[in-house]
Amino acid sequence: MKRTLSFLLAAVMTAALLVFPAAAASSPWLQVDGKGTSSQQISLQGLSGRYSSVQVTLGLDRALDGIAYEGPGSDGQSYTTFRLEGKELTIYMTSKLYLNQGSSLVLGSLTAGDSFTVTSASGLKLVSVGPNDTETVIYDGVSLSGGSGSGPGSSSGSDSDSSGPRYPVAAASGISGGSLRISTTHAERGDTVTVTAVPSPGFSLSSLTVTDSAGRKVSVTDRGSGKWSFVMPASAVTVNASFIPDRPGPLPFSDVAEDDWFHEAVAFVYDAGLMSGTGGGSFSPDTATTRGMVVAILHRYEGSPAAGTPSFQDVSPQQYYAGAVAWAAANGVVSGYSEDVFAPDEMITREQMAAILYRYAQYKGLDVSGRADLSVFTDAGQISSYAVDAMSWARASGLIAGVDSHTLQPGGSATRGQVAAILMRFCKNIAGQ
Repeated sequence: MKRTLSFLLAAVMTAALLVFPAAAASSPWLQVDGKGTSSQQISLQGLSGRYSSVQVTLGLDRALDGIAYEGPGSDGQSYTTFRLEGKELTIYMTSKLYLNQGSSLVLGSLTAGDSFTVTSASGLKLVSVGPNDTETVIYDGVSLSGGSGSGPGSSSGSDSDSSGPRYPVAAASGISGGSLRISTTHAERGDTVTVTAVPSPGFSLSSLTVTDSAGRKVSVTDRGSGKWSFVMPASAVTVNASFIPDRPGPLPFSDVAEDDWFHEAVAFVYDAGLMSGTGGGSFSPDTATTRGMVVAILHRYEGSPAAGTPSFQDVSPQQYYAGAVAWAAANGVVSGYSEDVFAPDEMITREQMAAILYRYAQYKGLDVSGRADLSVFTDAGQISSYAVDAMSWARASGLIAGVDSHTLQPGGSATRGQVAAILMRFCKNIAGQ
């Protein structure tokens, strides 16, 4: 009967812990006291937040005939159970109250007939139930620390011991539409770290990026089946991902065919909610884009922050782009032809598009140091002085290509298909989404 209740509790805990998965940026570790003996005390350290349920799987150095697990004690509010399968021991704890005291959470003690070693900790799931919602954080790998409990040790997951420094690996905050499972919370320079992207139902992974503490991109490798890997630099890293809603069918535009060069870009901006059709089932990819349209798109990409009244006399407060122009002008993303004239209905040029994205990247604190040699284009001298750096950066970043191998056409209009392509490249290559 007791064994049946234990399995039932484990099943209930597993179901509860799998609700609303999300990756967290903090890095807890497992403290093991009495490592290598027949009786060991275990606890979680380095927690941020308050948790009422926990699940963690411990890897043992060998399969044991039997092991006794004793929780930290029950006052009628907390319940514990465990499951031993071969060399893996999974512990489940839940409580009507919060389990941890500050940054520490005592898991209890393990006792066997002979000495053993906890070699890894994985699948850590922590649940915090607040007055209005339930938050679940998931870590695939958890660092181990043995002995005094002074901090994370040199072992993480299945990594072997090493003497080099280990740096934090954390998921970015605010990821929506899915979660990330990272193979470890700390890694040494040169270690291979694996990231599994787990889209929520109805979403797909759009992009996955890794940046170091200085904001530099770390090269990632697509391993297939939602798994990615990267080689750890000598720095803390942040893993970010963008998940977009699945589209139930083909694009709803009769003028965008699957073999059109702009099809992927149109699908990207449409799925991301950045651009929609022009009516009548059309996207109008060959139609020139106006300055007001582009600013409205960037404002939407930024999350449509509140803005004041535009100061330009030719931007009516009733226009759909009024708030966008006010926001962009206030943050230095755009400037007008004068203090009073913005010309929102004028066709945007390729150099204007580059300049706006250049300023927007600066506003976001993104890297804009890249430069390309524009002298290879015969019309490079036609670039306006204000747009030279922006065009050079846009070319180096792969945002804008030449119209052909010899010309940039900086003063040429940017069509909706071209704008969609430039926006997709910006999101993926510059913003890392």
